[in-house]
Amino acid sequence: MAVGGLPEHTSTVGILRREFERMMGNLRTRRSPMKVSVVINTLNRCSHLEQALIALADQTYRPFEVVVVNGPSVDGTAGMLERFADRARLLDCPEANLGLSRNIGVQQAAGEIVAFIDDDAIPEPDWLEHVVGEFADLDVAAVGGPVFDLPLNRIEWKVCVATRLGEADTNAPMPFSSYNRPGADPFPYFAGCNMSFRRSALRAIGGFNPMLKFGYDDVDVCRLLNDGGSTLRYAPAAVVRHARAPSATRDADHHVTDPYWWVYSRTVFALQAGLRSEREQVATFVDDWVAEWRTYADNLLSEGIISAEMHERFLERASSGAVDGKADGLTQRPFQRVGRRPRGDFQPYI
Repeated sequence: MAVGGLPEHTSTVGILRREFERMMGNLRTRRSPMKVSVVINTLNRCSHLEQALIALADQTYRPFEVVVVNGPSVDGTAGMLERFADRARLLDCPEANLGLSRNIGVQQAAGEIVAFIDDDAIPEPDWLEHVVGEFADLDVAAVGGPVFDLPLNRIEWKVCVATRLGEADTNAPMPFSSYNRPGADPFPYFAGCNMSFRRSALRAIGGFNPMLKFGYDDVDVCRLLNDGGSTLRYAPAAVVRHARAPSATRDADHHVTDPYWWVYSRTVFALQAGLRSEREQVATFVDDWVAEWRTYADNLLSEGIISAEMHERFLERASSGAVDGKADGLTQRPFQRVGRRPRGDFQPYI
């Protein structure tokens, strides 16, 4: 019987323990520090990415490498990255697909720990110190910390949990561990701009879901780890500062301009995360989500932020996201086969 969306032959805890015993031994008694791969997935954020790469040099923890996966950027990102070619490992993703881009980074990561940070985020200098410290416990498969939202000038993501229907709470009551059990609803997850995993844990669950091109990729991967019996650990001192730069879905004032992927990804996630008996219920909730986005667009129109033409286009995109999500969400979550660590390719970031 499949568990938590994993293939029948897969046992997350079993795979993790066998690989740890064979490849690393007992982490509690090891002498050398764990190697970390910091992965940054980027698309058309040249200036923000450059600031992030410069800031990473201030990390107090060593050794770590930086892996940059550049999507089909057209803003000069590739040229800027040439200046970091002797310090970072530079990869390409052929399409604007965050789930796919993350898998490319994981596949080529040579570290035992794979830490993700956004291209518009800056970590505190001791970020990796606090992250790696939590992995000293052999049972811990994933670690995440709080995210300071620069536009709001406050920590916006603390203890994050989500329901099987994709309803998220970024400031849930403590303790974090109370949500970390197979089948929990809500279950814990980490914000995509501040999450770290044992590479072997990602390998065991089949990496990230490439169907989730934008949004819910972080929720989905944490759901699988949680349901597989892995320990997720919240590190309150591992802080990242997030600028929330403009993207294909939001403008410079942080207004959502295209709801398609928000609706699509939540729909796919909910259908793949729930039981077959709940699929009709999910379809009903999807209609409610579209209605919520309609209200959002109505408010933007009444405030003069978008035009009538943009409003109509917004509603069309929300509806399309629902239709496509309902169709694609009925398929099984893809299992990405992640190879062994390319240990000889580890390139310390200096």
